[in-house]
Amino acid sequence: MPQAYWVTPLGWYHLIVFGLLIPLGAVRGRRKLAARPLPSRTRHFVLTTVTLMLFCALSLWTARDHALPLFPRAWPRPAGVVAGAVLLIVAVGFMRPRWRRAVERRARIAYLFMPRSGPERALWTLVAATAGVSEETIWRGVQPALLWAVVGDPYLAAGLSAVSFGVAHMLQGWRSAVVITGLALGFQIVVVLSGSLYVAMAVHFIYDLTAGLTYGRLGRELGYPDAPQPPAAPVEASTAGGPGL
Repeated sequence: MPQAYWVTPLGWYHLIVFGLLIPLGAVRGRRKLAARPLPSRTRHFVLTTVTLMLFCALSLWTARDHALPLFPRAWPRPAGVVAGAVLLIVAVGFMRPRWRRAVERRARIAYLFMPRSGPERALWTLVAATAGVSEETIWRGVQPALLWAVVGDPYLAAGLSAVSFGVAHMLQGWRSAVVITGLALGFQIVVVLSGSLYVAMAVHFIYDLTAGLTYGRLGRELGYPDAPQPPAAPVEASTAGGPGL
């Protein structure tokens, strides 16, 4: 999107919601979650899916309002496919030990990313697919384009979008938020190299699906309680890492 492109009121609303309100809500929500009972996984998966669908609808509406070509009728460029495969391998390889440590220390938040039964795994697959489509549409499609129009620099726009994406996952812990910011930058590179969102969406889906299924397997193997744990003490809440999804 060129610098002179006009940002409509709907575009400003999108920038404020996904650039400020949701990240700030995640920061505040992390503090509240540490002192409150966790919801059931089924309820969490359903609510997450519905929320992501609504967010995606808002982003698609915003993209239409700005005539953004999010879904070109062309195959992704090979360089983007290769970059996506490399990103997936590196991300999963880097995160596997972290997932295991979270289960071993009984990180409370891990319960929400740990499908254990058949129905839960089906719901988690839906969560992963919805996240892959919705979050890439929002933070690698619409948000960077709008920010580019505002700040006049595509690299700064991509960086700001990546930071807001990372902070929006603060419920998983600040360390995970930093890792996710790095992943967001990787996804943005994949989008640029592939020429579309398709490869990034696929990689995002596979990564999230792998993370959840891995958590479920580790939970069974390492005896993680298959029930929500009580609110953590303040010290535990400040050091618990998240799954980095």
